[in-house]
Amino acid sequence: MRKIIYICIFISILIAFGGCSSSKKAISIEKRDSVRTEIRYEKVFIKDTAYIEIPAQISERIIKDSVSFLENDYALSNARINSDGTLFHDLRTKPQNKPVVVDTKIERRDSIIYKDREIEIPTPVERELGWWEKTSIRFFPYSLFALSLICLYLFRKPILTLIRRFI
Repeated sequence: MRKIIYICIFISILIAFGGCSSSKKAISIEKRDSVRTEIRYEKVFIKDTAYIEIPAQISERIIKDSVSFLENDYALSNARINSDGTLFHDLRTKPQNKPVVVDTKIERRDSIIYKDREIEIPTPVERELGWWEKTSIRFFPYSLFALSLICLYLFRKPILTLIRRFI
């Protein structure tokens, strides 16, 4: 009698693991969200005008000659003969900003964000699952747990002897 019970339990375990389910899923869910950021650096040289400030300069010369020469690109010159016969020459530059053309380096940083998303795509199936198939799929884990508890209860003596051998 016990052998018949063991055989029935073994067959029910095989049937439980074999379980019924459809070979195709009704909806294939493909959710994938990926974000990729691409950063570009660009260096551009633009011609720009910069102003250089020329500081004020003073230069003087006193000589015993009738001719005096002082030269400067941005200057005012005054020359005179003093009462004792000496020549006084005064040269003063004008404080000003001189324009100079320069290459200005401009760094541009451009970032582009790419977002890729995939949505759920329903896959057509031949037919919908029936009530019994849906119930079997839904309660399969519970029935498998109950079957394992029953098997543990029925085979408790051989399992305990096996455990005692290793202890």
